[in-house]
Amino acid sequence: MEPRPIALIVALTQERRALRRCLTSVQGWRTTDCYGLAGRLGHEPIVLIQAGMGRERARRALLAASLRFPIRGAWSLGFAGGLADGFRPGDLVCPGVVILDDGETGHAFGAAPVHASVAAALSAVRMPLSDGPLLSVDFPLRTPEAKRAARLRTGAVAVDMEAAGVAEAAEGLGIPWLAIKSVVDTVEEPLPGFLSGCTTPQGGLRWGNVFCSLAVGSRRRALGRMARACRPAAQALRRGLEVALSAWSS
Repeated sequence: MEPRPIALIVALTQERRALRRCLTSVQGWRTTDCYGLAGRLGHEPIVLIQAGMGRERARRALLAASLRFPIRGAWSLGFAGGLADGFRPGDLVCPGVVILDDGETGHAFGAAPVHASVAAALSAVRMPLSDGPLLSVDFPLRTPEAKRAARLRTGAVAVDMEAAGVAEAAEGLGIPWLAIKSVVDTVEEPLPGFLSGCTTPQGGLRWGNVFCSLAVGSRRRALGRMARACRPAAQALRRGLEVALSAWSS
């Protein structure tokens, strides 16, 4: 009997394209809430979903995909920002807990029990990894000061904007969930405000804004730093997915 697929939920086109390289037998599909690809990674059927930016888009995208596919598990994958010291671009975070930021301590979602096996498999292949808490926020943490404050307040080691939405939807569907994030910006790396204007809510690039930013020296340098950091982050995310899926399936 054909196993039911695992849903991989990302926010950005860059993340989807990075993971698309892992898949075979790919077919595209679309709903009003998201764009996706159905394919295989080895023997496992996969549904790769580009949900766009933010917790609510991730939540709605997983629910919409569940109406189309008999999903048996959901993974929140993609890029993240480091909150703890010591991270470098491409280091992975596979959290046992995702914290929905509420400005105080936050609501915590616990990952599937198989999380321990997945984290052990990633560590066994010597991938730089933390299994500390991941914080999901509604707005980017743009400064080192904001990142350090979030770390002190919640204990999280990294931050994203989507994992709590995936966890919330998965728990509502009664399916296990997991998060694997690849660090792009470290705790000391500020995120310039203009970057938000370079991305659509659906997770694509606003090329006009990107090209305009390239004409400004400081913005061009910031885009260059992000591009250089995204390369090892994407490579680590692909490798992490392959290792983690093997551990999950076994």
